Amino acid sequence: AFPSSTPSIHLETPRFRTVMTQTEVTATCVVHSAFDAKVTWLLDGKDPTSRTPVNQACRTTQSINSNLTIPSSQWKTLNTITCRAEHRCFTSTEKTSKVKG
Repeated sequence: AFPSSTPSIHLETPRFRTVMTQTEVTATCVVHSAFDAKVTWLLDGKDPTSRTPVNQACRTTQSINSNLTIPSSQWKTLNTITCRAEHRCFTSTEKTSKVKG
């Protein structure tokens, strides 16, 4: 039995200075869950993984780290970025951050 089946999500977005000075930026999503959840990203509500690789290499027993790296020029045009955790044992959970604003 797990104390809480719904994961908590922490979404870190790049700083303004990084976006202005680097050619690529990375957003990091940390999902704290007892389950091996599937982490997906949405950029302005659309799935970017068809053209953007997602790095989900780090996995511990309690958290999953997923990094999404995109060009700074693309980041500057975004309104929102969303990290979503999905697993059959809990309701899909997500965290959205406003990019513009």
